[in-house]
Amino acid sequence: MAQLRFPAEGSIPEFLAALASPEDAHGALAAAAIAGAMGASLLRMVAGLPQTLPDSDDPTALVSAAAALVRVQEELLETVETETAVKLFAARSLPKASRAERATRDSAIQFALRAAVDVPLEVMRLCERALHRAVVVARRSPRAASTDVEFAVAMLAAAFNAARSNLEAKLPILTDVAHVTSIGEQAARL
Repeated sequence: MAQLRFPAEGSIPEFLAALASPEDAHGALAAAAIAGAMGASLLRMVAGLPQTLPDSDDPTALVSAAAALVRVQEELLETVETETAVKLFAARSLPKASRAERATRDSAIQFALRAAVDVPLEVMRLCERALHRAVVVARRSPRAASTDVEFAVAMLAAAFNAARSNLEAKLPILTDVAHVTSIGEQAARL
């Protein structure tokens, strides 16, 4: 099975090959998390530019935004490494010969699906957090960095939308109506 690895552990081509592998179930959500992390990285870069415009209201705003973006980037990368697919595959391979085995298997599948739903919701939350910081960075960035900010925002928005699509595809599979309602409400607030 191909394993997703980041440039610190492997090359970008290796990561892309792992993402493209049909043997690994990371797909769009992993790509969304990476796109969001790249968007956060671009915003961090702009926040650190020496010619970034000062803010008379809050001189520490850019430092605070950059620190928050570091955390968002790290947490987005962690979502890629979350092994929800493995838990789901394990639950689906449980025995189902008897009624008791089927009940145990169905319960394990629902538990794994609940965990799998949490990941796209977290990617959405993290992208939203970064998009809020983008406003701070954009207000203080020099005109020369406007393309970087615009692209960062586009990547974060695309990551958010991909995570939302992934979440919406998983919700109908869950049988816990209260949990589905709660997740749907949380997603709607983002």
